[in-house]
Amino acid sequence: MANMQSWRRREFKQEHIQWCTNKKLHSILDIKGNKDWFAFQLSRPTSSTGQREAERQESLPNKRRNPAASLTDELIVEILRRLPIRSVCQFKCVSKSWRRLIADHEHRKKLPQTLSGFFYKSINYERCQSTARHFTNVTGKGMPLVCPSFSFLPQCHDVYLLDCCNGLLLCRCYVSRETLQFHYAVCNPATKEWVMLPDASWAIDENRTACLCFDPAISSHFHMLEYVEEEDDSYVTLVTGVEIYSSETGLWTLHENGWNDEVVVSLSVNRRSVFLNGFLHSVTPADEIVAVDMEGKKWRKIPMLDPDGDIGIIHQTQGRMCAFNVDPNDIFKLSIWFLEDYDTDNWILKHTVSSMKLFGGKKYQLDYDYQVIAVHPECNLIFFVYGWHNTLMAYEMDRKEVRAIRKLGHESRQPYLPYVPMFSESLADGR
Repeated sequence: MANMQSWRRREFKQEHIQWCTNKKLHSILDIKGNKDWFAFQLSRPTSSTGQREAERQESLPNKRRNPAASLTDELIVEILRRLPIRSVCQFKCVSKSWRRLIADHEHRKKLPQTLSGFFYKSINYERCQSTARHFTNVTGKGMPLVCPSFSFLPQCHDVYLLDCCNGLLLCRCYVSRETLQFHYAVCNPATKEWVMLPDASWAIDENRTACLCFDPAISSHFHMLEYVEEEDDSYVTLVTGVEIYSSETGLWTLHENGWNDEVVVSLSVNRRSVFLNGFLHSVTPADEIVAVDMEGKKWRKIPMLDPDGDIGIIHQTQGRMCAFNVDPNDIFKLSIWFLEDYDTDNWILKHTVSSMKLFGGKKYQLDYDYQVIAVHPECNLIFFVYGWHNTLMAYEMDRKEVRAIRKLGHESRQPYLPYVPMFSESLADGR
């Protein structure tokens, strides 16, 4: 009896998935301007297996026909590449053939991508080369999706990963071990394309904070921004302007500080900037977020969500900015805020969680005992690194569930750069 009920539940679930799939397919087939094209594709001859399945479907009554069974593999991939990544993941449950189709290496290049893993480094002074680069898959299992050797880059003595943005990586390529001279390189690990940037106007021993800005939905070209800083009389490092490189023009442009007052940008290895809506956003110690567009014409400030809280970490997820702060009255409670309305600076409190909940009853403090390294771009999933072994873990806000992924090792170091592969776009270098 129990087996029969279990079988019926599975059958109902499969029917529900198939119904959702058919509904999604019908909605896509009705998209204006694509209906005739899809109709033409449906009329094309399929493989012998597909033809037999199509003939079998034709012999069934209308109510029992499965419209998805008549589609060619090429057409299914063409449909799936137009969908959000979450829908593509759900469609893996339609059938074994669809699962194999979506998992196919060549097809995956055409489909929307999501978070695949993290780049990071380790330091061990007993090794011949003390610094090593690593990549871990987001599942913590299997061979790394990306080889972190970056052997496709031009010959250089060392490569230091600075930033990652929508599939592109910003690297600092050192010319030699004896000097601090380096060049910036932007590369696409998925396609092994790269471009070496011309040097900016900094001195040879100057070390500026650099950020990569790229959004393939807006343009195939990227920008790189450096904060131009200098110390005042009290030895406080102030931002005097920004220098921006455009891959479209192949040139650097210098822009003076347009925030109309003194600004200090808090960018350390665990304080990453966010590129969103065409602006680069960075946190300041003055309870605000400063933003500048890629032409250096628009400068804005976004007030902090909670002036009394200890804030300094921003990320983005699902097209929105999110921020993390600690309640000054309870330093072990983490609050997660979403910028619900970008134009009106309207923040909403999304979630709160105690470190005791996250770390099995241990009272860990943010930035001391653990770090927030990323938020999943498609869902409410937060990634942390904590403890002596730098354990990578994930916390699902909606279900309030914690899962340890893997130990990265006590030799691992920040920054931990989240990576979403990009296969479909070429690296527009402006050369």
